[in-house]
Amino acid sequence: MNTRAADIALAPEELGAARGTRHSFARSFLRAAADGGWTVETAHWELDDAGRGTAVYRVRAAGRMFGFAVFATRLAESERTDRVIAGNWDVTACLVEGEVDRSRLAALREQVPHQERGRADARTLVWTRANRSRRFFDYVVDRLASGLQPETSVLGDTAYILRSTAFYSNGKFGMAGFAELGADHPLGAPYRAQMLAAWLLREFSCELAEHCAVSRGPGAARLDERWRRYLGLGNATGLGMVPYVVNHPRVLDAWCTARERPLAAARGRKTRPDGADTERVRELLDRAREYFRERADLHTAPYLPYPELAAQLDELAGLLAEYIRAGTVLGRATEHAWDALYRAARTHGPEACGALEAVLVEPYPELDAEVEKSLWCAEMLRVPVEWDCAALRSVLDSGYRWVDRIEHGDRTYFWFSSANNEEPRRGRRGIDPGESVEYPLDIAAQVAALRADLSTAPDGQPLAEFLLAHPRHRGIIARVGSLHGLPYAEVRANFLAADFLPLHIQRFQLARYGMEHYDPQSTDWLRVVLFSGAPRADELTSTAADDWLYPRKPYPRKP
Repeated sequence: MNTRAADIALAPEELGAARGTRHSFARSFLRAAADGGWTVETAHWELDDAGRGTAVYRVRAAGRMFGFAVFATRLAESERTDRVIAGNWDVTACLVEGEVDRSRLAALREQVPHQERGRADARTLVWTRANRSRRFFDYVVDRLASGLQPETSVLGDTAYILRSTAFYSNGKFGMAGFAELGADHPLGAPYRAQMLAAWLLREFSCELAEHCAVSRGPGAARLDERWRRYLGLGNATGLGMVPYVVNHPRVLDAWCTARERPLAAARGRKTRPDGADTERVRELLDRAREYFRERADLHTAPYLPYPELAAQLDELAGLLAEYIRAGTVLGRATEHAWDALYRAARTHGPEACGALEAVLVEPYPELDAEVEKSLWCAEMLRVPVEWDCAALRSVLDSGYRWVDRIEHGDRTYFWFSSANNEEPRRGRRGIDPGESVEYPLDIAAQVAALRADLSTAPDGQPLAEFLLAHPRHRGIIARVGSLHGLPYAEVRANFLAADFLPLHIQRFQLARYGMEHYDPQSTDWLRVVLFSGAPRADELTSTAADDWLYPRKPYPRKP
């Protein structure tokens, strides 16, 4: 079966309906770690009763050793902020190649806690930082210190106790560049180093809470196995992710391909009512229904309330039950039940499709290696000087007709980098300051302007000659020429329009990372959790290491 058309896959509402799948970065990282027999041990632990001090985790992977050094303190509430411009954090950490002995730990301590004001060495892969959750860290410590587990009604929807605010890497502050690692390096795959750092930071978060609780007295409890898995690493995303997909179109194409090809492969599979994959889909669909139903109180606007989404999945589960019972879907015999279920989901809308998609691709690991390989891409754009105007016009006609179907003249907003916040922001044109440093995110408008000038140029005119007369089109021509043949490189949207919803783009990227528990705080940012349901370090080699799609809440055990 063919992949979905770009005009469908790249519609903002389709991107915003994506969810984490087996091909998300978090899942592929942990799968590689489990399959490769990676091990994690605590090499150093020196924290006081308040959780201030240092810790080092040692990771052995494919014959290499990595260290994850953590520097913990406890900020006053007035000092704690999750903004990029913060100067202090409860926790700072780094992932490095090689052993972290005492002398190296001392050297790292001199730099890592300063973050943007520090300097890394060439054996450092990732710097990160996090804060204790204002809502949940002390609550979890208090419960454990009293010999109790957290209450699901308090912690269940968001499920984190540390909230990360950045993962710096790839040459920043003097760190190693990922291009130097190579494909054979255990952390050479895209985002693998960041995912290892995030997973270890999540490991530290649970051990930090337990340490603080045990320090209060011998009656303290430790997190039971359900909470140890369910607690993830908190995160929040803002507007900075939106310009990223425009500025990295080859990455967008690779990420969309990593979504579309497995979905097409699943929909094209022949199925049997008694097949093992059919039973697996039934099991996971039931898990998904409960996942959304038990989060009835989670704020999801402007997206569907989760009980409504659960009801849509109930209908799909009914169709699957019909197939298992009679070999039919909606009364029609079929050997392609997953395609039939997906078509039924389309009648509900993108969110039902996104939730179902994660279930349908789960039983099929055959594409894992191919998907991971496809994520490598070179991002250089160049002007195709060998073209003439006819060639450029042909490419525009074949790949950019979508521009005619959107309102590309709406310039209500502009995007810029805030000097005060050191982050991308969106302003209202004619009202907010910053237009003089506007980002060129108006791809649709640039294409329309190029097409207008190109309409007067003769077919045989060399592109270099055309550019001499119209130099303002150099950037968009380089983009169009370099992306020719990549189906998923352009979001079908006007990023400047009054009705453009940044959350769609953010949610797509978060799904690619593997984040869940989406909690929108406005049209511009949302809270999320990474690694909720994932195995902890001592469970890495278990048979359940890769089975954590749609994690259920850890309700109290019945007596």
